[in-house]
Amino acid sequence: PVSSSLYGARSLRAELGGSVTHQCFYSSSSANKHDRKYWCRITGTGVCSTIISTTGYTSRDHQGRVSLKDIPQNGTFLVTMRQLRSSDTGSYRCGIGSSNTELYVSLSLLVSADAPVLEPTELIWGQLRGSVTVLCPSRDTQSGQRRFWCKVGRSSCALLADTNGYVGKGYQGRISITPQESSGAFRVLMNDLKEEDSGLYRCGTGSILSQDSSQMVVLQVTRASTIPRRPKFFRGTAGGSLWVKCHHDPKGSYQQKYLCRWKAASCELLVDMDGFVHQSYQGRIQTGTSDQANGTYTVLLSQLREEDAGWYWCGAREGHREHTSSVKLLIDKG
Repeated sequence: PVSSSLYGARSLRAELGGSVTHQCFYSSSSANKHDRKYWCRITGTGVCSTIISTTGYTSRDHQGRVSLKDIPQNGTFLVTMRQLRSSDTGSYRCGIGSSNTELYVSLSLLVSADAPVLEPTELIWGQLRGSVTVLCPSRDTQSGQRRFWCKVGRSSCALLADTNGYVGKGYQGRISITPQESSGAFRVLMNDLKEEDSGLYRCGTGSILSQDSSQMVVLQVTRASTIPRRPKFFRGTAGGSLWVKCHHDPKGSYQQKYLCRWKAASCELLVDMDGFVHQSYQGRIQTGTSDQANGTYTVLLSQLREEDAGWYWCGAREGHREHTSSVKLLIDKG
């Protein structure tokens, strides 16, 4: 009974004698905020024996070695275990509810003398119909390896997109993976957010099966949104022209506003408000007005061709973050 409204890492590694903190993330409904939170260990009989809960209970074996902190405004609670022993290796649950069999996520803890340090899970908030930017630190500075973005399920991580050109069904036009920086870091951009996008993700390089060079990310998509529904499709005629109206947060301070062409999890810059025009679009694309107060700018595509059909992204860059939205251009024969 793992619910989509509760998520956390599925495996933890920690050093003998050290400590480990596990974050359990939940959708911030009123019931979840006020219900009992717990941390339990699965015994040989399959029963999950409570170690600590928000009712004030702590098991005798863990007195002074475990703490639980609930942060309802962030939709998360943290469990910290200290003075770790080899015998702490095992299977655990973090969960919500009056019993230990209701809403939970199962995970394994490995305690060893030479446990590698895992990157902490990052929490990112997004608005319904909005976009997010995920920064993926990587130890791999050789840019030859593929970069990937996957969603963690019960037993595996389902690939959503990678730099080999794969994009999963339902994610066409919605995910872009940027080139690596000199540090090896890269970014995953995701837009047109839906409630069901909330969950646990991983981004990394190389094999999706290896967790050594990956970052765990929890995405919480808020139901309340300041972003209105807007047209997703624009229709033009071959030989004709078409204005694309782009939107951004009027309160933002942006270094760049642009339009790019999305294909296979990457987005090639076509034009920006600072005067850049892609060589192959010279004479066919130009920027129009930019209205910061209303959060809009326009781009004119002219001499339309049938091969112009496809996905485009409007983008506004603010430091490392990019606010993006996708539109699909349909071209009718002239």
